[in-house]
Amino acid sequence: MRTGCSCELRGRERHPDAGTATAEFAVVMPAIVLLLIVLTGAAAVGFSQLRAFDAARSAAREIARGEPQAAVVTEAKKHAGDASEVLVRSEGGYSTVTVSIELPAAIIVLDEVEAAATARKEGDRSTAGRAQGDRSTAVRAQGGYDSDTPP
Repeated sequence: MRTGCSCELRGRERHPDAGTATAEFAVVMPAIVLLLIVLTGAAAVGFSQLRAFDAARSAAREIARGEPQAAVVTEAKKHAGDASEVLVRSEGGYSTVTVSIELPAAIIVLDEVEAAATARKEGDRSTAGRAQGDRSTAVRAQGGYDSDTPP
């Protein structure tokens, strides 16, 4: 006896592969989400590493120019962020700047990234270095140079 409902008819005409697309999507979706999470974490680590390298190189340039250590640390923190750690070591005529940036807690594999740059000290722009610079400016303003002071 037929009731007018087409449910019985649909049940018999069903294709044997019906529903497999939904099952495959349910299996693949977690893998896609995991891949996105890994790629986002890798990008965060990469960008933090680039910031650390940029900050270390910039601070090393400041050292090479003879800037005081406070200016070197300020320059590094300007590029790496205020939460970064900056360490300046001097040995002989060379100084090494190490910048560490703490990574977000969501990145389980690493806690921080670190970059270092080394520069040779060219001059000193502390108070003694500035006094000499002021002296040569004063000599130029007078229109001549001492025999000891090069132009």
